[in-house]
Amino acid sequence: MTNDSEVLTNYIKSEMGYDEEIDPEIDLLEMKILDSFSIVKIAIFIQEQFNVQLEADDLVRAKLSTVSSMLALIDQRKTTNPTVLD
Repeated sequence: MTNDSEVLTNYIKSEMGYDEEIDPEIDLLEMKILDSFSIVKIAIFIQEQFNVQLEADDLVRAKLSTVSSMLALIDQRKTTNPTVLD
C-alpha cells in the first residue's frame, strides 16, 4: 500500500520530470523542482487525491513548498475540513 508521502513524491516526480530522490524537508521551490504554476497543480491534486478542501489560507509557500508541509496540511484538512467527493 502506498502512503501519502509516496503518493505526493511520485506525483511530483512524474509531473515535473524529476528523477532524483526527494527529501521531504527540502524546499521544492528553492531547489527549482517546483514553480508557481506547479504549486497550483499540486494544490488541485491534493484536493482530488486526498479528498480534502483547501482554504485560500492554505495556498501559501509555507504550506506547499515541502513534502512534509504538504503532508501536514493534508492531515490538518482531513480532520478539520474534509470534503465529500464521490
